[in-house]
Amino acid sequence: MKFLVVEDDFVSRSFLQLFLEKIGEVDVAVNGAEALDVFKSALEKNEPYQYVFMDIMMPEKNGLDAAREIREIERESEVVPAKESVIIMVTALSDVKTVFEAFSKSEATDYIVKPLTAEALTAKLKELGILE
Repeated sequence: MKFLVVEDDFVSRSFLQLFLEKIGEVDVAVNGAEALDVFKSALEKNEPYQYVFMDIMMPEKNGLDAAREIREIERESEVVPAKESVIIMVTALSDVKTVFEAFSKSEATDYIVKPLTAEALTAKLKELGILE
């Protein structure tokens, strides 16, 4: 299983990385622009990410824009919908507008609200079928 963690906050990025390394391979990016480069490279090597944890508020390119561009990259690469990456938006914003934008504008699969805890992340991974 291969994960991409896209998070500008060191503590959140480290937490996700350490937690997910117990389950699979984890790469990290510190902003949306870097995430797109890493994502494209993995796809070109035929080593795509199954799961992308993407912070919404980041410098250079926010998570909503980066997630939308990931979907465009997948379409251009003719990735079938069943093989698309699962994009989980990570946000400190839990208001309806932000959640709606995550699903409608970025085509995210799901979201999780900060602050991240082991319990919340475990529950989300179970909900997604990643953990039993």
